[in-house]
Amino acid sequence: MATFSYQAKDSGGNTINGVVEALDERSAANAIREMGFYPIRIFVSSGAVMAPSLPNTPDSASPLAPRMGTQSTIHAAPFLMGVPLDELAMMYRQLATLANAGVPLTQSLFTLVQQTRDGRLRRILEEAGNAVASGNTLSQTMVRYPAVFSEMQVEMIRAAEMSGMLEPICNRIADYLEREIEMRRKINRETLYPKLVFFVAGCVVLLLGFLRAGAEGFFGMVRFGVTTALILFGGWWLFKFLNQMPWFGAAWDRVKMMIPGPGGVARRYATARFTRALAVLYGSGILLPTAVTIAGRACGNRAIGQQMIDLVPMLMSGRGIGEVLAMSGLLSPIAVQMARTGEQTGSLDTMMHKVADYLESEADQKAHQQAIFLGVAAIIIAGIVVAFIAIGFYVGQVSSAISEIGGQ
Repeated sequence: MATFSYQAKDSGGNTINGVVEALDERSAANAIREMGFYPIRIFVSSGAVMAPSLPNTPDSASPLAPRMGTQSTIHAAPFLMGVPLDELAMMYRQLATLANAGVPLTQSLFTLVQQTRDGRLRRILEEAGNAVASGNTLSQTMVRYPAVFSEMQVEMIRAAEMSGMLEPICNRIADYLEREIEMRRKINRETLYPKLVFFVAGCVVLLLGFLRAGAEGFFGMVRFGVTTALILFGGWWLFKFLNQMPWFGAAWDRVKMMIPGPGGVARRYATARFTRALAVLYGSGILLPTAVTIAGRACGNRAIGQQMIDLVPMLMSGRGIGEVLAMSGLLSPIAVQMARTGEQTGSLDTMMHKVADYLESEADQKAHQQAIFLGVAAIIIAGIVVAFIAIGFYVGQVSSAISEIGGQ
């Protein structure tokens, strides 16, 4: 047992200091919560000297934490390096089931190798199984694949390895990923109709162009279309490549939030991801500064994420989480209000889950309304384009007929 000094807040929002005995910092944090307090900082007592100690996340919550994106490897084709989220969610769910059944971790990993359909994930699990059999940890293998395992997943698995709570933490990760999958599916559903409208409109334009220009002119249009498609693909690849850079990604995410309409939806979804990740991490026993840092990286918006990382020193100096979130200026206001409530009542994780549910529901509604508007606008634009082509076609036919009559 070790002695830890702590700084926390009570239900009234007052800052208090105390001492607790525990096996490690995570156990100390859980003990402080059981007393009804809200831990902010924990210090390992060493005689008269108090040395600040954060939970097993080297430098992740320090003022010198790396900027957004620097923890990832830059790939030439980043869209080919990942693993589908549904495969990851299934892996964590199966790992939790095997842990509940008392199967050793090494055997569980090799069992998952036989059950996983994705080739990349299968190779990673096999490598992890060999590493664990050699005395290493699962998180040590996961951290080598940032394109597959987010920092949030790595830190939660590291917490599970230290606390022995592999089953509940794997289930929490699976729940989080399943919510993320559902959110992406909703976005795809809402944008499917406008995409179909633009596709059909493009086909109609090509057909009318063929009827108007004939075979020779049509093949010229095809060549032009192929060239345009290649240029667009090159631009898309360049965007994906640059999007790995922290400066570009943060700038782009900030621009997205400034777009009227879609920007508000993007802000709500990013805030929902941040609060959901913060709730999961804090509820798993990870100290608040580290939880905020990792949640910032997991929110999917690098502008918000970097802002939260920059504000972590404020948390470490004793500022409240509600005050820090308000200082960011980028999150939805309801997240700030609910964080202050959770800070005062000691139920931050519950409040953050409620915020995420509300913002996801509101963002879904706004996205649905905008998708309907975009679909109608797409139909109108396509109709105008087709009308101009049709009018031009018939005007050409009438002009040809008039010329023939005049020539006779």
